[in-house]
Amino acid sequence: MKLLYDLGAHWGESIQYFRKKFADPKEWDVISVEASTLNVNKLAENASYEANYFNEITIFNAFVYHEEKEIEFFEYKDEFHSAGSTYSKTKFDLNSKKKPEYANLPHNVLKPDIFNIVESYQENLDKYDEIIIKMDIEGAEYDILPSLIKVLDSSKTKQFYIEFHNKKVGLNESVDLEYIDQIKNLNITVKADRHGADKYE
Repeated sequence: MKLLYDLGAHWGESIQYFRKKFADPKEWDVISVEASTLNVNKLAENASYEANYFNEITIFNAFVYHEEKEIEFFEYKDEFHSAGSTYSKTKFDLNSKKKPEYANLPHNVLKPDIFNIVESYQENLDKYDEIIIKMDIEGAEYDILPSLIKVLDSSKTKQFYIEFHNKKVGLNESVDLEYIDQIKNLNITVKADRHGADKYE
């Protein structure tokens, strides 16, 4: 069996993307993790359809991180803006400055459960023949990647899909390139969206 980590699942768009990409989706389990309480119901609805094609889809309404820690997660209260939800106060403030309509949007500050991706990945190495990671976690990637890269096993993980958010959290894009190089040096193919184009290159 094979495993797809869908980290930052939103409404399940990536599940559909990989279903079309995989030769036989029935060979794959999916772990979808989404922190936003607004998004997770829509995710569950879409995943119930996609489950007809995969072996199993498991959904976690949790925040992806590399350690147990109390996180404050900023969630806009309407679905239209929910993609801008984030744990990063920097990104939250930049949203308000760059997009005036965000400044006065009602929002919740949540303290979600943690999905420890480093721990989960290590636990699943012996269970699966192949593990693909797709990560779109609104800025938290910069906290997680140093720990996750240390445990990546290129005999199991051949592909790593990631969307970076450097501009949204006030970092230089050279940071993204450094992480890409570190993963590639493990003989893992990196498909990255560095410009918010919803396209992995």
